[in-house]
Amino acid sequence: MTLSAQNDIQSNNLFSVQPPLPLQLSYTNKQIKKETNKEKGIHTNLLYKQGENWDTVPISLRARGNFRRNTCYFTPLKVYFKRGGTQNTPFEDHKNIKIVLPCLLEDRSNDDVLKEYLAYKMYELLSPIHFKTRLATLDYTDTRGEKEELHPLAMFLNDSNKVLYNGEEAWAARKPKNHTLLTILIEDDKVVAKRNDAKVLERFVHPLNQEETISTTNAFFQFMIGNTDFSTAYSHNQKLIFKEGKSYPIPYDFDMSGLVNASYAVVSNINNTSLEIDKVTERQYRGFKRNTALFEDTRKHFLSQESEILKILEAHKPLFKEVKSYETAHDFISDFFAILKNDLRFQNEIVEIAREK
Repeated sequence: MTLSAQNDIQSNNLFSVQPPLPLQLSYTNKQIKKETNKEKGIHTNLLYKQGENWDTVPISLRARGNFRRNTCYFTPLKVYFKRGGTQNTPFEDHKNIKIVLPCLLEDRSNDDVLKEYLAYKMYELLSPIHFKTRLATLDYTDTRGEKEELHPLAMFLNDSNKVLYNGEEAWAARKPKNHTLLTILIEDDKVVAKRNDAKVLERFVHPLNQEETISTTNAFFQFMIGNTDFSTAYSHNQKLIFKEGKSYPIPYDFDMSGLVNASYAVVSNINNTSLEIDKVTERQYRGFKRNTALFEDTRKHFLSQESEILKILEAHKPLFKEVKSYETAHDFISDFFAILKNDLRFQNEIVEIAREK
């Protein structure tokens, strides 16, 4: 039986309803980066708003992702829900979810998250096997740790929180710091597998041994968004599910793509493989050689979805802080379709570039 979007089980309210979900979280940003183990996660409450009312669910948090945890100001989160604590909430039937946060403290950061979210929504149109996502607005309070309050006559040294009192160096109490962030909620891979009557596959499978239609769709999609930060052979920013003797890739993490064009993005060098491009806004096809018919079918499939993909961008235009950010993203995706519509460019930039090993 072929996997298809029509056979998807209807997901619950969290991902079937799409307006941004208002959230509130409080934790120590410095401490969360140290907690990568579920058992040692930070225990707190997640506040969410439906209608005019706020409610809470108990959770534990840990950091995820090596690059972002080590490089970014904010680290991506893995959220674990307490057993029995999500009944009659949007999070019911979810044991855990991922939350993607902006990387840096930049004016453009929320627009970068929005563009990464749009990449997920585009892939949802293109492949029946995908992560469901939800945009959320997060009021985050960095509690910054508790420090002992000092005598009111203690004198601050410059602008730091070091002080002198009676000639001795001490530390002042650090006030909580608030941030308003755009974030992405992502369902767990086990939920994707269950929805498709499949199982999560925890081993490497070469792309040429994966189901060919979905594998090629994935490769075209990565080229469309200008992403080189993935490897289906080594399960880098890819998950695999297994059904009826076939494995299917599910891509995630698109912040290094040319579509997002984050300030910290670089062309990836996976498994010491150097590419012929210098900037993430340049494209290089990273898929493997396939038969001509499959390439043509995939080309037609993408072209059939062009207007819907551009509609996704246009529908979210009001959420962009900078109009230029929206226009650049729109132009970048439009250029991909210009390649597909031009026989020579399609041949030179995809077919002839396809990998043999």
